[in-house]
Amino acid sequence: MSQEIWQLQNNINYLTLPDWEKRGAKVVFTSRHAGASEGIYNSLNMALHVGDKPGAVLKNRKQAMKLMGLDLSHMVCCQQVHGNQVAVVDSSLAGRGSRDHEDALPATDGLVTAVPDLVLATFYADCIPVFLFDPVRKVAALCHSGWKGTMGLIIIQALEVMRRQYNCQPADILVYIGPGIGSCCYEIQADLADKVLSAFPDDNDIIIVKQQGITWDLKETIRRCAINYGIPKNQITVSSWCTSCSTDYFYSYRKEQGKTGRMAALIALVGVKEHEKP
Repeated sequence: MSQEIWQLQNNINYLTLPDWEKRGAKVVFTSRHAGASEGIYNSLNMALHVGDKPGAVLKNRKQAMKLMGLDLSHMVCCQQVHGNQVAVVDSSLAGRGSRDHEDALPATDGLVTAVPDLVLATFYADCIPVFLFDPVRKVAALCHSGWKGTMGLIIIQALEVMRRQYNCQPADILVYIGPGIGSCCYEIQADLADKVLSAFPDDNDIIIVKQQGITWDLKETIRRCAINYGIPKNQITVSSWCTSCSTDYFYSYRKEQGKTGRMAALIALVGVKEHEKP
């Protein structure tokens, strides 16, 4: 199990996994501070689709990409429609969505690559970022898993793409379930709770009934999906950070009533040769 730690670089505080980087994958999850955005987006908003000034967002993205040692021409974004479609990213897609949201990969919420120095990027304000890395085959993936993506098993879709495309094996894959809304704060209605329990009938404890309402443990749901796929438990890291509890560090769509910015999840293969499919 890896350890998430805070690092400070270029005046930006971000979460990362140092042991993944030693094995060939650089991971970054940004905070909300030390950027150019103002007002409700204060200040390191990384998303172009939330109403912020594009110039400020591009400045923020350039700063974040410096953490990866690369520029925006290496970033690949998807439009994140709360689905479960996963795209394979090769060098021909470099730069897609990095400067214009309309240019991001459409109808896509997950990205997989075996190309070094391509930065997969997705954006968050409560939904769960899921990072995947196969240090044997040198393949990286990133999934945007909100409640719809979790119900749609987007993590399984990504793992299947890794298996089919690159022959990745569950026993080799590392998983990082990053910061997002926790069971402490993710209150849902009874009808959605019933759908969750129908979708995951062996996991009744992912729904918590409290006196003040019903909550759903999204991170634990995703963790169990990974385990059921065959990922060893000790290769899954779950972030302790709840974005809704921690708006001093993170944006939270729910806590801030939809008027807020987005953090970025970034992953890139580093220090490895481009994968050759067997």
